Order: sequence, then structure tokens, then C-alpha cells
Amino acid sequence: MNISQKRQTAIIATLFFSALIVVSSVYTMTPLTQALMESFQISSTQAAGAASIFSLFYAVGFLVFGPIGSRYGYRRTMMTGLLILGVISGASGLATDYEALLLFRAFQGFFAASFAPNALTYVFQIFAERQRITAISFISFGYVTAGIFGQAFATLVEQYYGWQAIFFSFGILYLVICITMLLVFPKEQGTDTTFRFKQYPRSVGRLIKRKILLYCYAVTSVLLLSFIGMYTILGGHLQNAPYYMSDQQLLYLRSAGFIGMLLSFGSGYFVRKFGAAGTLRGSLSMSIVGLVGIGLLSGPTMITIMSILFVAGISLTFPVIMLLIGKWGGMERAAASSLYAFILFIGATLGPMLAMFFFQEYGFMVSCFMLAGILCTGSIFSLLIREKEEART
Repeated sequence: MNISQKRQTAIIATLFFSALIVVSSVYTMTPLTQALMESFQISSTQAAGAASIFSLFYAVGFLVFGPIGSRYGYRRTMMTGLLILGVISGASGLATDYEALLLFRAFQGFFAASFAPNALTYVFQIFAERQRITAISFISFGYVTAGIFGQAFATLVEQYYGWQAIFFSFGILYLVICITMLLVFPKEQGTDTTFRFKQYPRSVGRLIKRKILLYCYAVTSVLLLSFIGMYTILGGHLQNAPYYMSDQQLLYLRSAGFIGMLLSFGSGYFVRKFGAAGTLRGSLSMSIVGLVGIGLLSGPTMITIMSILFVAGISLTFPVIMLLIGKWGGMERAAASSLYAFILFIGATLGPMLAMFFFQEYGFMVSCFMLAGILCTGSIFSLLIREKEEART
């Protein structure tokens, strides 16, 4: 599709901002546990349900909005989903009991899933091959940045305006994104208007028969599991003896992860120089070394440095794995993208639970080693992705 450079820049900026704001909703509940406990007179376990129910319906939504995008258009599906999400998010701030809030969070998670699978397929529809990796890098940067931005934004807004204002703010942001898409995004070409939803299970069946996609999905399953898992236990470790870090200090340490995230912008260079498979193996190795270092080393400075290395590896892995799945998905790219997002956020749902179990049973160091072991499993599958296979895409 022939698009001016200025418009390409606007599209990529909108995709980044959309990814950042949509995925931030996954993390906004993390710093709000105490506020919800006080507001609704509930336990900490019940308060954690507001995050878990979002992640669950978020993952399920990917399996629904992928085929919807194939049938009705990726741009239209993203815009409609974000419009509904904006309304529901605003209504969430009006919840008067916890059960109503959980219901709203479930709907938020479901409609938030309209973005990710359709955004990736849309990029392949409108951008030439050389620009795709740039667009994908910005989308993946938005995803990983959301892990820190969502928590920081929620913390600041709650301190000054209350937890309800967070939902009002996100509701407005989603509506702004929807309007921006309407103005900036061109209509894609090649939407399959003959697509029928009963074809979707067959598409998934064909996809999982492709070994290279199975290897990519195996890598995908460990990314957010280890990323969210590490940050889940890091706070508890550093706020206790011998560190006794304050919430503000912990926020600064987490924010240092932004430095590592910047490496994702170099994904295009690394892919051209080392190939997608080579870059994938290198980035996973980097994240494993960083995670082992977090567990082994003591002192906030060294832990911060190792966390930057860990985040850099994870951040570089995202655009590469998205590029491979987009390529090998072929004509069934929408289904491939939906399955990718589903697996990714199932990992995000399991990550905190596994990490906390390891942390409570075995301590921080062993927990980091176990998460690193899970990442090693993913890196083994990356060895099965061959350059000669990549070249045929």
C-alpha cells in the first residue's frame, strides 16, 4: 500500500500509544490492592481478583477478535473494540460494590483483546516488508513499557484523585485512540469478506501442524510469565530485610527497566545482521543471564543493572517473535496472531502465581533460578528455528 512517510509515522505512533494504553490495563490493579481493600472491605486475595479476571478474559478475547477481524476488517474491529472499551472503563469507576467491579473488569479484558491480534495483522496488510519490523518494534515496545507505565500511572492518579479516576482516565484515552485511528489509519486491502467463523478452528488446526510456529509459541509462552513473575517477587524481596526499600525507591528501580526496553528499537538492525533466529537466541540468552544475576547478586545497584539486562533481552525478543509468527502465519495470519496473544497472556496469568509460590516456598534466589529455567526451556525451542526455513518466508 502506497502511504506517505508522514502518515506512516503517524500510524506507527498511534500503534505504539494504543499498545501502551491497552496493555497498561493489565497492570493498573497491581498497586491498587490496598485501596480496593479499604473501599470494598475485602481481603488482599479478593482484591487480586480484579487483576486475574481481566487477564483471563483478555486471553479468551484474543480467540474471538482474531476471526472477527478477518471477517469484518482489522481497522474496524480495533476501533469498535476500543470504543466499547472506553465506555466500559468509564463505567467501571462508578461501581458501588466489588462484584460489579469484577464484572466490569471482565468486560474490559474481553474488549481490550480487540487490539493486539488485529494490530499485528494490520501491520502486515499496510506496510512494506522493510517498515514492518519498525512498526512491530514500536508495538512491542508499547507492550513491555506498559508493565511499568501502568503501575506508575495508577499509583500517581490514585494518590491524588482516588482509584475511580484511573478508570475515568483510561476511558477517555481509549476514546481518543479510537478517534485518532479513524483519522489516521487507512482502510486495509484484502479483507476476506468470505471468511466464516466455522473456518477458524480449522485454521488453528493447520497452524499447530507447522513446527516452526509451534517453536515460536513455545518461546511465547515463557516471555510474560517470566517478566511479570520476576517483577511480582522483586518488590517483596526488596521491601524486606536487608533492603527495606520504600514504594518510591522501588518505583525508581522498576522505572530503570525503561533503559533495557530501548533495545527493542534496534530489532530491525539485529534481524538484518544476524537473522531473526539468531537475534531470538541472543535476546533470550541475555534475559536468562539477567535473571540469574538478579538472583545471585546483592545490593540494589547490581540488581538494577541485572534487571535492565533482563528487560533488554525480553524486549528484544518480542518484536522478533511477532515478526516470525506474522511471516509464517501466511494467509492465516489473523488466527496465528490471535493464538500468539492468547498464549502470551496465559503466561501472564500464570506468572505471578508461579513466582509467588516459588518465592514463598523457596525464597527469592531459587525463584529467580526457576524462572530462568523456564526461560531456558523457551531458548531450547529457539534453537529449532532454522535460518534456511526463515529464508523461504
